[in-house]
Amino acid sequence: MNVLIIRLSAMGDVAISIPVIKTVCEKYPDTDFFMLTNKLFNPFFKNIQNITLINPELKGKHHGFLGLYKLYKEIKREFEIDLVIDLHDVIRSKVIRNFFKFSGAKTYKIDKGRDEKQLLTRKVNKILKQLKHSAERYMDVFIDAGFKFKINKNLVSRIEQLPSNFKFYLETKKIGIAPFAMHKQKQYPIEKVEKLIDLLNNKKYEIFILGGGSNEKKIAELIQNKFENVSSLIGKYSLEEEIEIISNLNLMISMDSSNMHIAALTGIKIVSIWGATHPFAGFIPFISDNKSFIVQNENLSCRPCSVYGNKECYKGTLECFDIKPIDIFNVCEKALKT
Repeated sequence: MNVLIIRLSAMGDVAISIPVIKTVCEKYPDTDFFMLTNKLFNPFFKNIQNITLINPELKGKHHGFLGLYKLYKEIKREFEIDLVIDLHDVIRSKVIRNFFKFSGAKTYKIDKGRDEKQLLTRKVNKILKQLKHSAERYMDVFIDAGFKFKINKNLVSRIEQLPSNFKFYLETKKIGIAPFAMHKQKQYPIEKVEKLIDLLNNKKYEIFILGGGSNEKKIAELIQNKFENVSSLIGKYSLEEEIEIISNLNLMISMDSSNMHIAALTGIKIVSIWGATHPFAGFIPFISDNKSFIVQNENLSCRPCSVYGNKECYKGTLECFDIKPIDIFNVCEKALKT
């Protein structure tokens, strides 16, 4: 049987899907799996054996409705897909999924729990309860399609090797910090980040700043120049190389962002800092509890105000980040000693 799995973006969501996809591929070695995803994310699938990666050109020949039809025809002609697992359920994936459905393939899609998330994030009468983790939602799609398996949170891919052009310089704890996020409602204020880094630097830990584009690169390099044991890795390494480096850290400090989920894939300890979003929405690191340490302001009735942090703070205050750097530092110390 040939199974097409669709998850085009975003990076963190693709990373969350990896333990599920890896488990299914290992449990069903006689099934041929095909993964439709962004080429950038190919390194996530490096250690999965029976899967073929398909990278669409969504800004090129596969752009728009006709481009998606062309993509469908290309996949169908080469692989003869019997079953489609849609882990994304957005317009693009729906179009592709339905093309295959009309051609006779069985199709299954994720239940994102939108109604539950709406109740969690509304301004008044929030229903604050832990929702199903996204990895479990991915697993449910496969189970609905007839695949039987149990997922292991400790299914990690730690990589001992380091990139050939990288090395550690200090005989001390190695800490990664990913202080940036797509939306400011998920990003701990940079002046507080610097205070946290100062505390860690004073302990003589070796600190690496990760995650971001050209703007973040400039900020990270300014921070790097202020501290003795801090290095910015932004823009210097490929995703595959960054994964190798992260695998060898003792701890990752991250916002609710993709770096948190990448770190979870390697099995290292994670301190995650939460602002407008909330762990209840189902995006905490998919890792054993003794490796995940959550820092958040639990004294606000307005949290969470969104699932993805893409809504402006309606108070205009971002009180959700009224978290002292020393408190985060203390959690980091606890994590390193646990």
